[in-house]
Amino acid sequence: MPEYGKPDYWDERYKANDTTFDWYVSYEPLKDILAPLMKPESKCLVVGCGNSRLSAQLYDSGVHDITNIDISEVVVGQMKNRYKELEKMSWKRMDGTKMDFPDSTFDLVIVKATIDALLCGSNSFHIAYQLNKQISRVMKKGARFVCVSYGQPDTRIDHFRRKKLCWEVDHRTIDKPVFSSDSAPSSHYHVYIMTKTEDAHDDGDDEDDEDEEDDEFYDKFQANAAM
Repeated sequence: MPEYGKPDYWDERYKANDTTFDWYVSYEPLKDILAPLMKPESKCLVVGCGNSRLSAQLYDSGVHDITNIDISEVVVGQMKNRYKELEKMSWKRMDGTKMDFPDSTFDLVIVKATIDALLCGSNSFHIAYQLNKQISRVMKKGARFVCVSYGQPDTRIDHFRRKKLCWEVDHRTIDKPVFSSDSAPSSHYHVYIMTKTEDAHDDGDDEDDEDEEDDEFYDKFQANAAM
């Protein structure tokens, strides 16, 4: 299985194909979900931006304060060059599990496929939780986090309901794109919309407590999956 959590994997992939590509869907199928959550002055963060056109399409819709981060230095360089005329949008090489933004910075965070990629790797529940905690930390109170995933609620929603994240969770679906006009969509992608209800409390970096919490979450998750 490809090592989706490793920068080297993505660097080699992007070096081989300097173009744009959207995992799952582009902006248009998401517009009805995203538009009510955005204002022209919104500060937006796109985590695991890759070479998606989504941020440029958001920019064209009137939201310009967009920060894009990705673990691949290669794709960040490509996208900076590709969209250099969009002067108010920024691109940074950054690990989403170790973000260096101040607390309570963003009004809207968008993640498309990144959670799914992390959950394919080793130590996946813990790493996904680290990402979600960082996203919660950089969100303002009342901010929204929109996650687009192929994962159904029974495999995803509990990851977003962990107590320390301080999120209320809503779930929607969007039709998968079909490439022949006479075909009906056979399945959906899932969109999870998290609203930050309060500021998370910093309990310090007690790794033993964190490991125990991860173990409890994993055991509960497995028990629910077995039902």
